[in-house]
Amino acid sequence: MGPPLGRLDAQGWRVKRSRNLYSSRGAVEREFGRLKHEWALLPLRVRGIERVRLHADLTILAKLAEALARVQVAPAV
Repeated sequence: MGPPLGRLDAQGWRVKRSRNLYSSRGAVEREFGRLKHEWALLPLRVRGIERVRLHADLTILAKLAEALARVQVAPAV
């Protein structure tokens, strides 16, 4: 028989798992805030789920491309 799975909270979640998920929530909220305010996801000017999804995908792709360019330019130590 395997190890015990841990206790459940009132909603049936594993307590340890829900604590881990909640502890990383701040980082996720900060990143969503950056995407909305610095990367033009807040003043969305397109309609329809497909266009919104395309706009969000292109925005995140641009953010990743910028991060990749920043890493490639950094001098090797």
